[in-house]
Amino acid sequence: MLSKKKSTPIYFLLPLIIAAAIFIIYPLYKVVELSFYDANFLNPNIRTFVGVENYKWLFNFKLFNPNISYFLSAFMRSLLWVVCSLLIKLVLGIFGAMLFNSDRLYGKKVYRSLAIIPWAIPWAMAAMMWAWTLNSQFGIVNSILLRLNIINAPISFFSTPTTAFISTFVVDAWVGLPFMIIMILSGLQSIPESYYEAAKIDGAGDFRIFFKITLPLLKPVILTVSLLSLVWTFNSFDIIWILTKGGPLSATETLPIAIYNISFLFQKFGGIGKASAMTIFQVGFVTIISLFYIKTLERGEF
Repeated sequence: MLSKKKSTPIYFLLPLIIAAAIFIIYPLYKVVELSFYDANFLNPNIRTFVGVENYKWLFNFKLFNPNISYFLSAFMRSLLWVVCSLLIKLVLGIFGAMLFNSDRLYGKKVYRSLAIIPWAIPWAMAAMMWAWTLNSQFGIVNSILLRLNIINAPISFFSTPTTAFISTFVVDAWVGLPFMIIMILSGLQSIPESYYEAAKIDGAGDFRIFFKITLPLLKPVILTVSLLSLVWTFNSFDIIWILTKGGPLSATETLPIAIYNISFLFQKFGGIGKASAMTIFQVGFVTIISLFYIKTLERGEF
């Protein structure tokens, strides 16, 4: 029997454990279970056990490209989309944090407050706002570019595969950038000022100070925010769905979009089971990446 003193923390953790079991563990168990069945939304109570056939289907079913499966194509597209978005957030996040931390910037408290606005806007609303902003007929971006004679005709940002792909990850980066700036800014403010004073006394320039002091001390913060951003970006659905619905020509059909399409477009062919198998791969991949990041952070090798 546990003593009263030792059992007290368990009582405080019990609500969290129950909530995790209801909202995380049980749904994940059902996804794993459904991945071994032929099931659909039309007849959810009627399902057939198919073993690992759904997993085989992932690597054998080809839709648009005869050289690569539909699942792998969406997976590789997701990786590229996440990397592009994450790089923008990191580079601009570091630059923005250093700008807001600079003593030379007048009114930086106001700018810090304004910078959080994109993060405060619901992602679906942000996507709708950008859909109007980038519209080829009445969007303000095309209007400005035309007035400045930068372009001769309006750009259809979501009509061609390349521009649609770029536009969607830029919008995602815009939404997630404030979080990156604020977190890196907090890391900057935790660096002792004495380090910079000593470096300046030794004659170190701004670039040397950045690469020898600032960046190394920011690495734990950068690693943490990169991990969080990676998970959120990899699971992003609403931004792409509102802007392009995965098109054109599946150019923006990332893994979450593909899972949705398989769930509803393949209802008569066991769509839920196949989508569940895709979800297991997605969860597994994100988990492995997260564990790698955490281990790297613990060892201090980043």
